[in-house]
Amino acid sequence: MKAALIPFVLTTVLSACTSLNGMVASSGPVPTQAADMYTSQNSLDWAGTYEGVLPCADCPGIKTRLTLNKDGTFERMTQYLDRKVAAETVSGSFRWQANDNAITLDEHGEGQQFRVGEGRLILQYPGGESGSPGPNMMLMLVLQTAKEKSLAQALEDHNWTLESATDGKSRPIVSLASNKDRPIELSFSGNRFSIQAPCNRMMGGYHVNDANQLTVSAAASTMMACSPALMHGDAALSSILSELMKVEFVDGPSPQLRLISASKETLTFTGHPTPESLYGPGTRMFLEVAAQPVACEHPPAPSTNCLQVREIHFDEQGLRSGPPGEWQTLHENIEGFTHTEGTRNIVRVKRFDRGQVSAGESPTLYVLDLVVESETVTP
Repeated sequence: MKAALIPFVLTTVLSACTSLNGMVASSGPVPTQAADMYTSQNSLDWAGTYEGVLPCADCPGIKTRLTLNKDGTFERMTQYLDRKVAAETVSGSFRWQANDNAITLDEHGEGQQFRVGEGRLILQYPGGESGSPGPNMMLMLVLQTAKEKSLAQALEDHNWTLESATDGKSRPIVSLASNKDRPIELSFSGNRFSIQAPCNRMMGGYHVNDANQLTVSAAASTMMACSPALMHGDAALSSILSELMKVEFVDGPSPQLRLISASKETLTFTGHPTPESLYGPGTRMFLEVAAQPVACEHPPAPSTNCLQVREIHFDEQGLRSGPPGEWQTLHENIEGFTHTEGTRNIVRVKRFDRGQVSAGESPTLYVLDLVVESETVTP
């Protein structure tokens, strides 16, 4: 028996999951909330990027840029004003405090607490006591122009597949040639980007300035070992992404995105709408996929097999929590997931309600978010 685990994932992205039939278990009566109760979480447009200078015990201050995303994740950039050291960027998740008016960053953000106000975050001392509302305790919302919002939304509303890559002399970059079996795919969410390179997946932050120039900060990468050709493709892509790139976006039924480096290397992508842009936010959940498929109960064709899955839960420390759900036959495919018979997987997926669909189509869509664990099962 052989297992491979991606440990860092579970500590940063766990969230409450719903069961396969959409029902949530409850251990007791659910308290009701008064209809006229307004909190920062439900009444403010709090998602966005905040900037300011926060207090420092032994320096003039800490320049801070904190981005809060709607999915409960954050990215924080800090830089000491009097020290010649590079800015530090960390990312993680945050939770709302019991009154829904303040947030607490996870351990990646050293547990910092902020009261959330209209267009501002106010630093709180440990225990929740607010500091002075002076400017040195506040981060202010950075407002985007309509142009920035439009481009950012277009980037986030599509998954981008690389169609071509050329060098500064318009010659194809062979290591990044289009490959249907291993496509290079780019996606954006909030201020984060993720790209599936020829071998590994690279993730980090990104920013598009007023001149439509893109900068990325790669914060993490998977560590798979592939053939020399694929690894060369990873290195070529990483080198291009490390430069300041001009962004050209062409809208249409099949929108195009071109990223052009200062040395004229050009990456051309074709966009496909994300499930979120079509159906709204999905529900995150963890599924265990059995090593062996089973016969479908109502197969569209004879001898059709389906995945056998059950829902599992994790606590905030990334440990299994409670018993798993019952095994069920999943008649829908999980987009982006390829099952290998004899391999058991734990996957994180997003489930979307597609609403009214044509006859024969499923109203539920499952999309792979991450393969958390894989294990070869000996028959």
